[in-house]
Amino acid sequence: MHTGNNIQISKKRTLLVLCGVTILMFGFAFALVPLYDTLCRALGINGKIEQVEYDLVEVEAMSPVARDVRVELVTTNSESLDWSFYPLEGSLALAPGKTRKVQFHAKNNSDRTMTVQAIPSVTPGAVTGYLVKTECFCFQKQTLAAGESVKMPLVFYIDPDLPEKYQTLTLSYALFDAGSE
Repeated sequence: MHTGNNIQISKKRTLLVLCGVTILMFGFAFALVPLYDTLCRALGINGKIEQVEYDLVEVEAMSPVARDVRVELVTTNSESLDWSFYPLEGSLALAPGKTRKVQFHAKNNSDRTMTVQAIPSVTPGAVTGYLVKTECFCFQKQTLAAGESVKMPLVFYIDPDLPEKYQTLTLSYALFDAGSE
């Protein structure tokens, strides 16, 4: 009988340890996103762009540098996402300090209303701080009904302090399902 009691205590202890480990794993998974964002911001990696609020008059007042930088616009979808998503211009030449507005086309090809989020990145990563977006569809989630399409704006400029060694940069957006409605 004493052995049966030890087995019961051992089972309870194992159950408590497994429950504790499960709770810790959930907490760690929940904390990964803010930790990742903080680490990327601290190290300046991953090409993430922060939203910056500027008055367009103030931006236009910056003296443009007498050179053009080639900006390539690239989009991708999650494999499970039945959407059409692409820029209306694949690339453009832009003088640093000059504001530019471009449009992206998005269409929900699925048979249900869907909400998506566009995640931006810039290549090379060293130019991330020089690309300033004043308006972007990526700042908020986009919800489209089945079959609905929309043109989504991006207004940006390149900081005139961009080192001259950077002649081309790529701004890419990855579209992900952010939950259905």
